[in-house]
Amino acid sequence: MRQLLGLVLCTLFAQSAFAEITGRFTFERLEADVWRAKYCFDEPVDALRFERPVDGMRATHWRPLLPEFELTVEEDGSANITHRDGAAFTCTGVEVDSFTEVPVKNYMAFSKFSDGGMSVYMGYYTGTVFKDDEWQEYKVSASYRGMEGERVITRDLRALDHQFVYFGKQDVVETKDAITVVDPAMPEAARNGIEQSLPEVGRMLSRMFHYTPREPYQVFMAAGELLTTEGSHTKGGTLKNQILFTLKGKKAAEWAIKSTDFYPTLAAHELLHLWQQEVWLDQLGNDAAWMHEGAADALAFELMYRTGAATKEQYKAQWQKAETRCADFIRETSMVRAPDEGKFEVVYRCGALVNRLVGEALSPADPGEGIFQFWQAMAAWDAVTIKETQSVELFKKTMEKLGFNNQQIIALGRFTGEQHADGQVSIDVLRKVLKSRVPEAMTATEAPAP
Repeated sequence: MRQLLGLVLCTLFAQSAFAEITGRFTFERLEADVWRAKYCFDEPVDALRFERPVDGMRATHWRPLLPEFELTVEEDGSANITHRDGAAFTCTGVEVDSFTEVPVKNYMAFSKFSDGGMSVYMGYYTGTVFKDDEWQEYKVSASYRGMEGERVITRDLRALDHQFVYFGKQDVVETKDAITVVDPAMPEAARNGIEQSLPEVGRMLSRMFHYTPREPYQVFMAAGELLTTEGSHTKGGTLKNQILFTLKGKKAAEWAIKSTDFYPTLAAHELLHLWQQEVWLDQLGNDAAWMHEGAADALAFELMYRTGAATKEQYKAQWQKAETRCADFIRETSMVRAPDEGKFEVVYRCGALVNRLVGEALSPADPGEGIFQFWQAMAAWDAVTIKETQSVELFKKTMEKLGFNNQQIIALGRFTGEQHADGQVSIDVLRKVLKSRVPEAMTATEAPAP
């Protein structure tokens, strides 16, 4: 009996130690640019932490709901809420002013629509709580409330998650593939480019990769600051089953006229991220950003050319720009190091180029077919291999599966991992090595310089 009692107590203790903290979350639009995020937990906690960093917003646009709480913002933009006297609490929250600055390689916190609507990224409101001397995960039910007459649209209205939430009065356009909310100020050329590109790319992904989204995806197009700010910012953002396009600045609309393939290519790039998230379980590129960004650019270039959204001249120009820019970039940094240095364009240009060079080796007459062949092989791995293998390692395994030898794989690894004294020479050397089925030994002068 004593042993049985001990077993029961141990079991209860284990269940208690790993019990998830639960509660409720409410996000409400109080005024056009004032919001309230309130958390109520089912048991007392010592602190609430907002973990996803964001430059500027929390220090200047957030404040505690109640004066007895203190909001401490860290240098990287993450933040904690605590009671001023150190007491535990069950309910707390923040009042937030709309923050529409364009972040560097992060999601738009707020994207304005010209009619007063708003898209809000909820990932900045997720985090952990401090209890029993450790930071713990929590799970809350959520509710979202707009102002009078506003509809609220998101992927899951009952969850606090990394998702965009739309508040506004715009009509929703529904097709079998997508649920779309479009700002009336969205330039016609940009809107048409996006709306025509998405289904075309979807059909190509279905044909080439047998991919069909598990559910219709949501598309939000915001252009509320198109004519009220200077400069030009066009930003795409992809989350599970969601794409947000934000146009900001008076010159942003000019891109749709000057470069007719710009918005179709951007749309293709973002839809390819949805495909990547589903196939590779949101893991592709977690170890190296060039993996998912470079692939999305490379496949977008090819898909746009094949669907007719890009002319032959535009297609050639895209690839020439990728190579020229990459050659310049890798003289100053490496593809692996670039994101940590804030040089994000490197992973797009050079990542796309790496895909192109592999495609050239697989299909010299039509490198685009080689790129498709490679990613068909990448997508064909079994679920266990995809889940357990880092994406760069999976890229190398796929090269091996398609007949590349160890020397070629090592050469590609050196190219992506090192800085190069002469970027174009290093690109030419890698191109030569990958194209050779039995590559010649690289001499010291041919090897990519560190």
